Amino acid sequence: MIFHFDLWAAVIYAVVFLWLIFKAEKFQWFWATVILWLATGFLGAQITPGMWGITHMGSLFIPHFYLTLGSIFFFLDHWKKTSDGRFWQTDEAYPILGLFAVSNVVMTSVFVLLTGMVWYHYPNGASVFAAPALLTFYALKPGYWFMLQLVLMAVFYLHRVKIMKQPADLFSSRQLQGAYFMMLIVQVTVILAIILEGRF
Repeated sequence: MIFHFDLWAAVIYAVVFLWLIFKAEKFQWFWATVILWLATGFLGAQITPGMWGITHMGSLFIPHFYLTLGSIFFFLDHWKKTSDGRFWQTDEAYPILGLFAVSNVVMTSVFVLLTGMVWYHYPNGASVFAAPALLTFYALKPGYWFMLQLVLMAVFYLHRVKIMKQPADLFSSRQLQGAYFMMLIVQVTVILAIILEGRF
């Protein structure tokens, strides 16, 4: 079997974070993610028979999609303002899951913005090239996504714990805005690199 970096990266990403979610007893998030994967596979099998389904590798390439949508239950239970109103706080007992969930939402919201901009301009200008590059970034070569997310998680952690000397489960509005702007620049750069390299 040929080693496929993006496939193995997606599988490892899914297994590690699903295990952490299950271990933390965030069962709503866990089962929502699994059900979304199954539903996407079954729907894909109906729309494109023989090309998509739960047994096809394509559905394994987007665990970040399932985990982001499933994290709605995490945010419903654990996303709240601190008593002084200065910060948003996630689960104190499992800060790694808070970093994971918040970074996924930030990255996804940036990706949705870029997709909307390309969709609005399609098929004019560079949008013809940007659309497949976006697909490559999100679903065909998701290793880019996973690496960027780990970097964003590390930036969140270093900023809050090492620089501000505060718990990692705290997020300020300015921190989230800065992360959004940073990911906007980085995602645009990655998508331009994909276009220039012709990897779609």
